Amino acid sequence: MILVDRLRKYPSGYWCHMVTDSSPEELHDFALRLGLSRERFQQHQRLPHYDLRPPMREKALELGAEAVSSKELFRRGREAFLEKRIP
Repeated sequence: MILVDRLRKYPSGYWCHMVTDSSPEELHDFALRLGLSRERFQQHQRLPHYDLRPPMREKALELGAEAVSSKELFRRGREAFLEKRIP
């Protein structure tokens, strides 16, 4: 499942995170459907993810992503990362 958390305000504007709780292929395929290039992928040591601006978050939700809290996103994404070594 693709997960997105709520939008947060950062110095550069509003962003949210998009992760998977299943497989890296699912995450990258979903990002491609959103029109995101692979270069947007952030190989963060704690939780690999894509950052989304508000319009992309809405599009992700329309395409079936699940809106969850940041805590839930991290928990489920981190479990998948540790179990499957999501790159």
